[in-house]
Amino acid sequence: MADLKSWKMDFESLIPDRKSQTDPPGYDASIAKDPIGMLSSSKAKDKNALARRQQALYAKATAPIKQVGMMCFMAWMFGNSIQIFSIFMTFNLISAPVSAIMSSGEVFPRDEEWKQLDTLTPRALYCLVNLGQLIFGLYKLSAMRLLPSSPSDFISTMPVPPVLEHAYPAL
Repeated sequence: MADLKSWKMDFESLIPDRKSQTDPPGYDASIAKDPIGMLSSSKAKDKNALARRQQALYAKATAPIKQVGMMCFMAWMFGNSIQIFSIFMTFNLISAPVSAIMSSGEVFPRDEEWKQLDTLTPRALYCLVNLGQLIFGLYKLSAMRLLPSSPSDFISTMPVPPVLEHAYPAL
């Protein structure tokens, strides 16, 4: 049989010796002990954090662009005929951006910790994106002839303008 003493391991050699260990790459002991160096690096971190927060606000402001584009495309695909689905779609084209614009203050609140943070520009961009959907919804209402477009729509004594074209089904 094999001698078991040859398999013995000396654990005393595994005790870490501080002098034999080196610092990891990028570690500077003088910066770790210097409080002024720490303050200057925290200011840089704050600047980076401010830039990241500003980027997050712009990302939040431009997030509805895909949704607005899809809603406008779906409304265009429904056509201008007066049907229940196209009327509901048009109502949604108008009501969703109005509620989004009204609640933009909750989406972009003022942060008391970050007073340098610009929330006005992303909020204006967010409102502009939603205003585009609102304008398309009003255009859709006009194309469906649901908006008043002549004086006779408001005053009953005025004559109705003549119809310029007629559509007849195929025989």
